[in-house]
Amino acid sequence: MGGQDFAMNSPAKNNMDHDFEFTRLEYYISGITIIHDNGTATPVPDTWILVNAASATEVELGSFPVTEVEAIHFTIGVDPEHNHLDPASFPSSHPLGPKSPSMHWGWTAGYRFLALEGYGGPQYNQLVQLHGLGDQNYIKSRVNLHATATNNEVTIHLDADYTRALENISVNGGIVEHSETGAAQQALENFRNLVFSPSQVNTGISDVNAEEYFSLYPNPTQDGLAFLTINSTEDEDYEMTLTDMLGRQISNLKVLKPNTTIDVRVPEAGIYFVRLIQNGQSLGVVKLISQ
Repeated sequence: MGGQDFAMNSPAKNNMDHDFEFTRLEYYISGITIIHDNGTATPVPDTWILVNAASATEVELGSFPVTEVEAIHFTIGVDPEHNHLDPASFPSSHPLGPKSPSMHWGWTAGYRFLALEGYGGPQYNQLVQLHGLGDQNYIKSRVNLHATATNNEVTIHLDADYTRALENISVNGGIVEHSETGAAQQALENFRNLVFSPSQVNTGISDVNAEEYFSLYPNPTQDGLAFLTINSTEDEDYEMTLTDMLGRQISNLKVLKPNTTIDVRVPEAGIYFVRLIQNGQSLGVVKLISQ
């Protein structure tokens, strides 16, 4: 939500300085294609993701011959081939299966690509509902990024700024649209063009540049403790950030001196990212695995 972590019922403003808060925000992602290794396009078959903004989303896309990721294509919504099927034909655990509240509008209209609900206005007392749907609105978006395989694994991080979902949409007086056009279509276009960007913790990688500036050992670590050694001898301070797979910051240490070693502790087993920063610029990031 702009510069703050997303939360339901959290006051925010769009670019028109209109007040709003979300009580529901769900949407589908499908039609995923990974662009990698000098422009090779590899589709991710039979994958539909139902995102609930109330929690971060992590999805395993599968096994593909990918070394360097250059971009990812995806579409907000459900592809026309599946958009008009009966949700009852899928198990309830499947993203396209029956949901409560429903994400399906009917066989003719198909699924709700986007279900955005909340309140607008200075007193947050004006109903806001934008349910976007329609095969005509199933158009791909592209996010350029860089991710490199390490230990046969690539992690692609995307950020979503949900304030931009309501960009150029007047909500101070409330609005209710369940349709393929109008403000509901505008919200879908905002998702396609404005909401997503590469995360600052974008790549599940160990940068080749990182080794020039710092080392991290042991990696993997067995007890949640690793040691970061700053190799550079430049007479300037450094900053270290530790984030988890979902981009959440675990720790941040500033005013680190060159040619020193510091402890890096993680709270539990998992994959983390250690980034070294100097003068606001990232010098490199290393994936830390805690077993």
